[in-house]
Amino acid sequence: MIFAAALTNKYLIYRGIKNNILPILTNFLATYLLFTVNTQDFSHNVSQYLVVTVLTLLSSESYYQYQRLFRKTLQPYSARFLVWSAFILGLYFLVQPYVQQTTLQLLISSILSSNFFTTFVGLLLVGACAPVLYWLGIALPNELTSNQTTINAVVKNLDVILKNTHATLPYPENLYSVYGTFSLLGGIGNTLAISFLLLFMSSKRKQNLGLLSVFPSLFNNNQLLYFGLPLFLRPLMLVPMILSSVAGTLVGYVAIAIHLIKPASLVIPNNAPNLLTAFLGSGKLSSLIVVAIVFGLTVLIYKPFIELDNAEVQNEK
Repeated sequence: MIFAAALTNKYLIYRGIKNNILPILTNFLATYLLFTVNTQDFSHNVSQYLVVTVLTLLSSESYYQYQRLFRKTLQPYSARFLVWSAFILGLYFLVQPYVQQTTLQLLISSILSSNFFTTFVGLLLVGACAPVLYWLGIALPNELTSNQTTINAVVKNLDVILKNTHATLPYPENLYSVYGTFSLLGGIGNTLAISFLLLFMSSKRKQNLGLLSVFPSLFNNNQLLYFGLPLFLRPLMLVPMILSSVAGTLVGYVAIAIHLIKPASLVIPNNAPNLLTAFLGSGKLSSLIVVAIVFGLTVLIYKPFIELDNAEVQNEK
């Protein structure tokens, strides 16, 4: 909702409209209505950034064109503009059922349950594709964002452990033990490294963003980074997000495959720091060493891109 309001303000100022309180409030409220049922609860996935962006831009452009049509109307809260606001809210209400459709998420969830995603190729494919979908602003199922413990392979591993602690796991490499443990440090794309690097930037604004985002990133929430840096639909950030995710998947898979570490198989609470998932899920301190290696690699991957981003900002100034 805040993103929709900020985007509306930015877009309309760019179009030369400074008195834009009405469209800002309209898009703010419309976004709220878009993801609620009976205006009481957010009961659907609200990370539809691509949908929100497109709808907000279309709404803002319609306001700009509408104002041009009635240039003689000086009052921004006149009946004509209130009619526009009501029309936009009505359109959002009409598209609400389609935005809240979970068909794509359910389809991805069912595909991820395949044993193919316990193989090296399958896990590498997830590591490469998840950041792309997230970067596009497409809502993803929980299996790709925070919780992989409902995957069949993970459930079977846990069942085996409960029956015999020392039994051989049927699927040691899976979405939970590899992707969820080593490719979601701070959120999709291992973005905790970004918050860490921002702490050492020369820009005070970047340092503040790093300070604000590092704590939620420890708990796998990179929302502040997603808009504060920003990451959404920005080619400069897509490359390191893919490389970092793939690197985490690759290191994690190899470490488990060569028996360097024990795979995470015990279920830990949702939103527990992914930095600790390898340790808490396996009970072995040696797993933290591999996590540290992955984090170091992601810092090295992101560093030149963050520096380039900082240089672009300086050039704009």
